[in-house]
Amino acid sequence: MNIRRKKRYSHINIGLKVEINDAWKPIKALDWNEDGFNFYIDRDIDIDNVMFRKGVERFSGTIVWRRIINNDHVILEIILNRFLFEELGKIDLGSDNYRRIIKLIRTQGKQEEKEKLLIVLKGLSIVNDALSTLEKYKIEQSLYRYGVKVVSEEWVRIVRYVLKTSSVVQVLDNIEKELSRISDEIL
Repeated sequence: MNIRRKKRYSHINIGLKVEINDAWKPIKALDWNEDGFNFYIDRDIDIDNVMFRKGVERFSGTIVWRRIINNDHVILEIILNRFLFEELGKIDLGSDNYRRIIKLIRTQGKQEEKEKLLIVLKGLSIVNDALSTLEKYKIEQSLYRYGVKVVSEEWVRIVRYVLKTSSVVQVLDNIEKELSRISDEIL
């Protein structure tokens, strides 16, 4: 099983533009690192090699996966996967539980199992959190999601700059996670 080892960041989105049919469309890079990112857009992109830009910086990327998001079950499963992914930060990287959760995240059609595991890990309120996130998600997100692999010094500079300037957000995020862990231990 190929487990993603390089940390991805989601504490802040990176505003970019993607070139589609000679026009630049705004997107937000999500779950990003120096190797690539994911993004949503309201249209199908039928080519693999795409140009991106941030300000004057331009770089190319290769679309390595695509997903059309067209029903509530798919969207809910994406939300559950994100919740599970957040829980991975609390688990030892080499443990069997870590590998089981990774496998569950990567398996589609296991919504009920994912819900049950999250209830055990976070409590029954996680179901309501997922449903409210679903409604918000349907309003805010577009129908197509893409995963992009990038090999570019321009992209690396953008990532390093964002990490440097967003370090305060990361510190606050880490404090919140630690407080959550401590309160879980106390309860």
